[in-house]
Amino acid sequence: MPILSGLPASSIDMLASEARLDRFSRGQTIFRRGTAPTGLYFVIGGSVKLLAQDADGREKVIELFSSGHMFGEIGIFMHSSYRAWAQAVDRCTLVHVDRNHVMATIEQDQELSARMLREVSARVQKLIDAICTTSSRLGITRVASYLVDLSEHESEPGLVQLPAPKRTVASLLSLTHESFSRILRRLIDDEIIAMTGRNVRILDAERLRALILSAD
Repeated sequence: MPILSGLPASSIDMLASEARLDRFSRGQTIFRRGTAPTGLYFVIGGSVKLLAQDADGREKVIELFSSGHMFGEIGIFMHSSYRAWAQAVDRCTLVHVDRNHVMATIEQDQELSARMLREVSARVQKLIDAICTTSSRLGITRVASYLVDLSEHESEPGLVQLPAPKRTVASLLSLTHESFSRILRRLIDDEIIAMTGRNVRILDAERLRALILSAD
């Protein structure tokens, strides 16, 4: 886990002492809206989506968490019930750490506390950016921005793996599945990207970024 890398062994041991390995099948609920937080989750394999309902009662994907990411921390810090619910996108493996041990470790390890604060702040900023992007940008600009953002966190330049099926990613970007598919087809036809399953190869990063800049 990147957020735990380089921490003192005592902090890792404290977290591990009350950690358990959980496995979820595709579509299985991890926690429900309104339930009390039990701990912090780290994604070891697979991916998880955080869901809410829009004004019409439809499911809206708020965030996606893939391997190496954590979630559930806001409920722990705020001492309040979950405002959304989490569901496995596909078969996934999670490490769950008891909330009391998370808080106790944070209290004794200032570095972990600072990392948690940066992580939460970055996610809040990302959500704000997503809201601004959704309200002011065309669909193709949202998709281009999303692909560029994913590529910046991949180890192999130009190769991106969608963390979830297209329908789920479309919801994250506030697009219909059909609109998302049409935009991807346009990018493929324009030879900006190539796709095989969830794998996206960025063929022309300059033109992809130009789609973002043209909307600013």
